[in-house]
Amino acid sequence: MFNLNIIEHHPQRVLEAFRRGEFDQIEIIGQADEKEFFELCFQEKILVALAKELPTARKKEEVPPWFVLAANLSLKLHLENSFLAFERVIRCGGLLGALPPEVASKHLDPQTQEMRLECQGFNDKNHYQRATPCDHDTLRKFTKDVPAQDWMDWFNGPVQRVFQAYGFFDPAGVFVGDGSYLFVPDNPAYEGSAVLWFDEHNHPVEYDKLTAEQRKKAHRERCYKLVSLLHLRGDGYVYAALAVVPGNDHECPVLYQLVEQFVKAVGKGVMKRLIVDRGLIDGKNISRCKQEWGIDVLLPMKRKMNIWEDAWALGKQCPWQPLRRAAPERKVPPSHRPEVIVQRELKRQKTLAAKKAKEPPPDPAKVLVGTEICPIKGFTSWTECTVPIHVLLLRETYADGHQDQWALMDTADFTDPHQPKEQYDLRVKIEERHRILKCFHDLSDFSSRSFNVIAAQVVFILLSYTLRQWQLWKLLQEELAGRTPGLLRRQLNLHNQYVVIYHEHAYAQMPLVSFSRELLEIEPAAQAKALAKLRRLEEGLLTPLNNVRAPP
Repeated sequence: MFNLNIIEHHPQRVLEAFRRGEFDQIEIIGQADEKEFFELCFQEKILVALAKELPTARKKEEVPPWFVLAANLSLKLHLENSFLAFERVIRCGGLLGALPPEVASKHLDPQTQEMRLECQGFNDKNHYQRATPCDHDTLRKFTKDVPAQDWMDWFNGPVQRVFQAYGFFDPAGVFVGDGSYLFVPDNPAYEGSAVLWFDEHNHPVEYDKLTAEQRKKAHRERCYKLVSLLHLRGDGYVYAALAVVPGNDHECPVLYQLVEQFVKAVGKGVMKRLIVDRGLIDGKNISRCKQEWGIDVLLPMKRKMNIWEDAWALGKQCPWQPLRRAAPERKVPPSHRPEVIVQRELKRQKTLAAKKAKEPPPDPAKVLVGTEICPIKGFTSWTECTVPIHVLLLRETYADGHQDQWALMDTADFTDPHQPKEQYDLRVKIEERHRILKCFHDLSDFSSRSFNVIAAQVVFILLSYTLRQWQLWKLLQEELAGRTPGLLRRQLNLHNQYVVIYHEHAYAQMPLVSFSRELLEIEPAAQAKALAKLRRLEEGLLTPLNNVRAPP
């Protein structure tokens, strides 16, 4: 996690000295996988490529754009949105270990025997020893001074061209468009926010049209809206475009502007399939997607549309067939599982089955027993759309006997009638993706009320998320791509902390649990010395750094 050019790795010798109470310094390091992440980024030169057109409000930045980008990504990998956390993050995170030693490194002070963070900085104005390559206020000002639209245009243009050059988009070219609300405190100082009424399911409603009972459940929220365009790649996602707008803006025109922006950035043929919800029905733009860019659009039909009546009238005369059910995913346990674990799992499954048997039966009105489909092609009765529409009618039967009807529209002339339904089901994953970002990445936990900073925060969170997926693809760990950040940390040892012990220009590194065991077993005198070092370490990690910026 640090520059090892001046300190040699001698674990056995250092550990034996530690047990005797002979050591110079103890240090805790973490975010091991973050170091690997940045080493991959520097090795592949993707940060340099992304930073070439990084927006800035100044003609010349003293801190290079690639470091501003890396620092923001490091904060997001640590799930930090406040710039105040930067000094702490760079001390204990993995970015430092991936930086060139001339930018930042750790050295053993020959007088105090303390491990010091030494940073030269990026200019010759500092005539003192810096503690970080730049201070948090520099990052904050850089971010705040760039207009919000510039941040979004950078992500939707130059970033996507870099993604294309690095092979982020697969040949299938399936994309999903969606809108999601970002709730903030009810403070009008949040620039560009809007106040809306929502029902108990967080769906926007018109308060004046609600009944007295519905009004009791309604709540008023200040919010933004995130309109996003995602590329589906295996179990992972690539954020292909985004826009943060006031909560009362309609996502429909915004989404198709993002589609146009994406095509202009990477060219035709990358996006082949666009899946959207009924809130994004726009016949003119759907026609344009098909005719101008070769993008087939799949979306559900609204009941009030004329094409709905035409399709269901024909459906009475056409044959229906059962919907093909997807085979349940079978999880094969590892072959090396010990017998005791196998038996424990069998016991757990038996217990769960017994509990389920005692539960009351579900409401028959909510138990789906079967789905039938009926494909009908070549509709031209949707006057707003100038391309033929192919329809898949769906009829769902429930245990109580009632039926629900709905329909999908598709500009693609599908050969397999099951395909549109299977592809549309991919949208379900989008809702889970937004939940992950909101719950684990604090997507709407904004550190500033400035719209410039808000837009930048969303941009860097989605960028860090996408680059993390890229890292997993590079490491051939696609099975981890869809997991939550918390689970990823456990799988990749992202937060796994290690203790480093230094003695006479040598060091030993061990997991925190191993160090704890060693500490409990050593002699009292050595233990007291180690505890004193740990107290000083605790104070250093929990107190602000000195000299993070130039003195007045």
